[in-house]
Amino acid sequence: MLDFLLGNDALSALVAFALVLIPAIFIHELGHFLAAKAVGITILEFGIGFPPRMVTLFKRGATEYTLNWLPIGGFVRPLGEDFVRPVSDEQLAKDREELKSRIASGELTAEAARESVQRQDPLYNERAALKARGVDKIMSVNEARPLGRIFFMAAGSFSNLIVAVILFTIIGLSGLPTFIGGSIGIISVQPDSTLAEAGLQDGDVIETINGEYFQDSADFRDQLYALDGEQVTVSVLRADVDEPLTLIFTPEFNDTVAGVENYIYISSISPDSPAEAAGIQPGDLVVAFNGEPFTAFEDLSSRTESTAGTEVTLTLLREGEMSEVTVVPRLNPPPNSGAIGIGIRPAFTSPEDGFIYTDASNQQALVPLSLGESVQYGFGRIGFFLESLIRLPADLIGGVISPEEARFISPLGISQIGGVFLQRSIEQNRPVIILEYIAVISVALGITNLLPLPMLDGGRIVFVLIEMVRGRPISPRYEGMVHLIGMALLLSLIVLTFLNDILNPVTNLLP
Repeated sequence: MLDFLLGNDALSALVAFALVLIPAIFIHELGHFLAAKAVGITILEFGIGFPPRMVTLFKRGATEYTLNWLPIGGFVRPLGEDFVRPVSDEQLAKDREELKSRIASGELTAEAARESVQRQDPLYNERAALKARGVDKIMSVNEARPLGRIFFMAAGSFSNLIVAVILFTIIGLSGLPTFIGGSIGIISVQPDSTLAEAGLQDGDVIETINGEYFQDSADFRDQLYALDGEQVTVSVLRADVDEPLTLIFTPEFNDTVAGVENYIYISSISPDSPAEAAGIQPGDLVVAFNGEPFTAFEDLSSRTESTAGTEVTLTLLREGEMSEVTVVPRLNPPPNSGAIGIGIRPAFTSPEDGFIYTDASNQQALVPLSLGESVQYGFGRIGFFLESLIRLPADLIGGVISPEEARFISPLGISQIGGVFLQRSIEQNRPVIILEYIAVISVALGITNLLPLPMLDGGRIVFVLIEMVRGRPISPRYEGMVHLIGMALLLSLIVLTFLNDILNPVTNLLP
């Protein structure tokens, strides 16, 4: 139904924005709204979308429900939440002295002066408007008890986390990818061998032996040995064939893998590495190091470490042809690159017929969890993200992750990544892929808003905690200044990350 999104990154990002960010923001504000109702804080407006206002849907009690033009979630406007006061305390004191002077001179009565002050107070005017509409129970944010305010401020994040747990639970019930076995990738088969006559080809992937899965290449050989010369039926995947093939081999197949020698299979090449400069390619086999063959897979790493900084010779086997290349292993290679810059896997060959194979990708199946296990999985995912956030500074310092991988991203970047996962979800016909991304963003929004930073819910909670310790609130003027500065910094960060996501799309970091 959504196949038209495949290949259309811009439209996919737009749809992902609607699926991921808008509901997450709306749920966040709904949490604030429900908490305010529970505590007794008066909510003047619950808006769907952001202003300017399109239409007032209806009014119920003290709350006006509105539909706004910008479709980016929603907002709540509680009574008395005004971080930046219209005038300073000094100006208020000056105005008060002026009123006293006018009362003393007879220019104003005390009642007229009180009414003049009230008319300049937005909170007073809002209360008056509510009373005129017949609303009796009125409470501003600052009139609520400290614990009630903390609950109100934290409820948005809690709502995001609860929804994330629900989504992860649904994912668990739908089935999690679970390892069921390994596979064997066929690198080379001699054209005149018994295996080729049975139908095995270069590039085939063996998944089962007589209908049974195996863990890895060692288990693959062990199962063949256990058959003790019996006929073997294998299930094979082939790139140009949609369904798995069934091939039947004579007992000689067991003997083929019985005597093996170790090769090193090169699965990937790092950019700007000695391997790339030497012309080494993925799929090459390293058969010797400085002319010496390998007795174990670990030999290459140990020999590379001992010769770092000096020129070495690698003997390669490529499409049946032997060649030699020279490289200089790096002393201090970049993270996750290696001294030579190659990704490797063990490969095995039979000296008799040249049959070469290696461990291929793991096989997975979706295994549903029970309800209890799924709920546990949901809370476990929340714990994983909290742990990752706490560990982030140490991982950055230790080079476990790069600054680029840990960069801030804007709503545009979130939508770009969402578009990629949406397309993957459509291609694989697995809705849980985009569902998990929605859950991840909901967790990120919930945790981020609880950080003790100005203008965020966590920053507002800090001021309430200070009030509880001091026994009196911080001056609204100073609190307003802190939040105003925080808003300026937050908006600046959003603008910078937005520009970075345009010039350097975060999707470039995705595998």
